[in-house]
Amino acid sequence: MTLAQGLILLLASFGAGVLKAVAGGGTFLIFPALMSTGVDPIRANATSTVALWPGDVASALAYRREMEGQGRLAASLSIASLLGGAIGAVLLLNSSRETFSALVPAMLLMATLLFNFGGPLLAKLRGGGPGAEDRMLPMNVSFGLQFLVSIYGGYFGAGLGILMLALFSLMGVKNIHKANALKSVLGVLLNGLVTAIFVSANAIAWEHGVLVTAGTTSGSFLGAAMARKINPDRVRSFVGATAWALTGYYFWRAA
Repeated sequence: MTLAQGLILLLASFGAGVLKAVAGGGTFLIFPALMSTGVDPIRANATSTVALWPGDVASALAYRREMEGQGRLAASLSIASLLGGAIGAVLLLNSSRETFSALVPAMLLMATLLFNFGGPLLAKLRGGGPGAEDRMLPMNVSFGLQFLVSIYGGYFGAGLGILMLALFSLMGVKNIHKANALKSVLGVLLNGLVTAIFVSANAIAWEHGVLVTAGTTSGSFLGAAMARKINPDRVRSFVGATAWALTGYYFWRAA
């Protein structure tokens, strides 16, 4: 990695940390930035997951009070998250570079659609009217759906948070703070196990990962401080436009 590539990666990861703290979508900067510095797609995905995990831990700690009363649901979904995440990570590690590269445009398109249209979808799902909190999916259905979502999370992960929030809404968790708390806790467990699997398989580009972690951590800190002064809708519009541009680029490159 050259000095110029290192600077680009550091700046991209710093920006990703700010975006993650203000409006989400940091992966749309980190994943392409890693690939642009010569990291192959599978290692870039694994490195991105590992570098973003400390931020997940910080979010979970911030939401610890909102987890009160969600112990039973969290325990069940934790098992589904760990099982699904492990399967997704193993599938990634056993995918050929060619296969994963071919899937990247489609996965970026899915993540882009989730980022751009997930907000309105969540708003509709939460508008359940009186008694919405009491209308829960059966636990076995919730477990199965979280398991499937977690496989995707272990394999790629971009847009995972929106998928989980949508699923929690269907489960009857309509309070956004409780839903975010549950998402953060499950994200720590899922990505923590996935991180351990990637590290044990030597799938991390450590030289790049250190820069990404430093950038996202400092960017998240600054983003948290700036969050109340920045219009998140404008940031989301910028991230959404960037996501569409990157998705189009990868489809063009694959053609």
